[in-house]
Amino acid sequence: MLWFKNAIIYQINNDTLLNKETIDKAIKSHPFIPCGNLDNNKMGWVSPYNDNNQDDFIVDMQGHLLLRIKKETKILPSPVIKQALLEKIDKQEQVLNRKLSKNEKATLKDEVMIDLMPRAFSKYNYYWLWIDTNNKRIIVDCNSFKQAEDILAILRKELGSLALTPLSIDKPLEQITTKWVKEKLSFSPFILGNQVELKDPLEGNGIIVCKNQEITSEEILIHFTSGKWVTKIQIIDERGVSFIVNTDLTFKRIKFDVSILDENVDISPDESDKRLEADFFIMVKILSNTIKDFYTVINKII
Repeated sequence: MLWFKNAIIYQINNDTLLNKETIDKAIKSHPFIPCGNLDNNKMGWVSPYNDNNQDDFIVDMQGHLLLRIKKETKILPSPVIKQALLEKIDKQEQVLNRKLSKNEKATLKDEVMIDLMPRAFSKYNYYWLWIDTNNKRIIVDCNSFKQAEDILAILRKELGSLALTPLSIDKPLEQITTKWVKEKLSFSPFILGNQVELKDPLEGNGIIVCKNQEITSEEILIHFTSGKWVTKIQIIDERGVSFIVNTDLTFKRIKFDVSILDENVDISPDESDKRLEADFFIMVKILSNTIKDFYTVINKII
């Protein structure tokens, strides 16, 4: 499904990623190729429309570019590896009539992995990448900066350079969100949701997670007197989307209102390409404004 569930946001510091032709050439130079017999994983670009489309690797909706990358990971269950290794060690020890050293066992494990890899199961993951040329941002739908950097490394390899900076502010975000909650500040169209995580920045423990709770209630506010800060909080954009913002300014658990998700329901299931483009257009129209306006709000609180 297209609708982003996460947003790891980078600021583009040059115009390399604003040229569609340059990007198209770069991603077509690194298409997805399945794992070979000895590969642990492979990652490469595929068409946002479907894996079989070899022509259209970019969806372009008024300066918003959508890319999709596919990752294949070979899965070998640890009990299978362990059993094969024990059998190989036992056989070798009988031949040599002695116990194997640690280094010898490590060598045998490498041999076992080589033997088993061609029979390993494949797990496939897809990740969306959205380039907002209007606001000079790139947003990756994945769970961590590590995953995002792995994806961007492939793009960087083909482009030669990629000047990006993770979206950030001058003051720790936990101080800002704590002030927002503690002082019950109001910043339309954003309102505080009903999920929050509190943590002592010095002790590093005593994490309190609250769900379905009035965030500005006395029950929550009392924790600030003991030195706890807001480390995660749900923010609702009344224009149709909610998200959990983390201290690293990543958005997690993004949810769009049903009314937004159903806007293109009248498009026939046979027109999947058209539906993808229509959904993408609606999503970026909302989410680009959410990111831009939320960034403005937290800088006001500074």
